[in-house]
Amino acid sequence: MADPKVSKHVDQLASAVDQIQTTLGPILSQPLTDILPKLTPIQRCELEALVAYAINTLYWVYLKVNGVPPKEHPVMSELQRVQRYIEKINRVKKGGSKKESRAMRVNADAAGRFIQNSISKK
Repeated sequence: MADPKVSKHVDQLASAVDQIQTTLGPILSQPLTDILPKLTPIQRCELEALVAYAINTLYWVYLKVNGVPPKEHPVMSELQRVQRYIEKINRVKKGGSKKESRAMRVNADAAGRFIQNSISKK
């Protein structure tokens, strides 16, 4: 007879796997090479980050199930790297921070001085 606690967790896992398959069905039914050209650049970034995060997470789970401490494995640093990219993507979607937008502005006075200095040397 199975432990009811274990059975409950197995049922929850099966339900979660079914939900993942339903959610990812449209993406998994066709090659990424067919999907990517139809997406905007930001959607492409999101999809590629999602794929990288999913693969690394599955590998993390694989290590955990096989008794390998995943926190000491390089997969952990890869997961953190992908998370940083996801944060960057989210910042871009929100319009970036004030600091980033300030850095993107051209300082017309400085550019004028640079050009004038360059012209006067010739």
